[in-house]
Amino acid sequence: MFNKLKEAADFLIDRVGEIDVAIITGTGIDVKIKGELIGNASYSSIPNMPTPSTKSHKGYFSFLKKGNLKIAIAYGRFHYYEKYTMQEVVFLPRVLGLAGAKLVILTNAAGGLNPFFKKGDLMIVRDHINMMGANPLKGDNIDELGEKFPDMSEPYSKKYIDRIKRVALSLGIDLKEGVYVGVAGPSMETPAETRFFRLIGGDAIGMSTVPEVIALNHMGIKPVAISIITNVNRPDCMEPAPIDAVIEAASKASDKLSLILDKFLEEGL
Repeated sequence: MFNKLKEAADFLIDRVGEIDVAIITGTGIDVKIKGELIGNASYSSIPNMPTPSTKSHKGYFSFLKKGNLKIAIAYGRFHYYEKYTMQEVVFLPRVLGLAGAKLVILTNAAGGLNPFFKKGDLMIVRDHINMMGANPLKGDNIDELGEKFPDMSEPYSKKYIDRIKRVALSLGIDLKEGVYVGVAGPSMETPAETRFFRLIGGDAIGMSTVPEVIALNHMGIKPVAISIITNVNRPDCMEPAPIDAVIEAASKASDKLSLILDKFLEEGL
């Protein structure tokens, strides 16, 4: 597996050089960063890289220069509910780390569990609860990436969380903060499950991000993650959340997210 990861990372480095920051977009999310476009690459052109099958996950990279930073934006990710193994789910963040990324920014579309959230809110992830029943580090350790039992006392970078919160405040954008619950999917939650996930401390719920964060921590990379709340789950009056509605809500909130990330990256690392 390490040789496959290295081959994909070397492909990116040969194309644009080592990257500094990577952004992985979630369902319906279109991140736009101001900068000089220096290249594009489809996932299918990269050795060993899976290709997404979920609607709205386009499966390509854009590479930008912004100030002193070289940024890779990955439009699309892989989910455990697709045909992929956990090793394939985390292939993308591992390749980005091997290609030089010192910070990986993960975005996702999530259902709100916190009753004070509303559709279109942004939530920076402070912590997570893994309810997927799987872990990308299960099995033989890839020693070249990190130690078998990585510390998870700070799974998300506190330094960058504080900076992003400050940037959002300066822009007048209401940025929530909370705990993300990761589930395997692809079915949505029942009312009873929704009550349970809220009871154990969840503020938002989705089907991605957690495996990627574990894999990045294994590599010694502290990520940040921002959720777009596409619907709010109220167990006593549950409403359907069809994928097209999720995509539409995430797309509408992408401009706010892009403003925050663009100004955040202006400050460098």
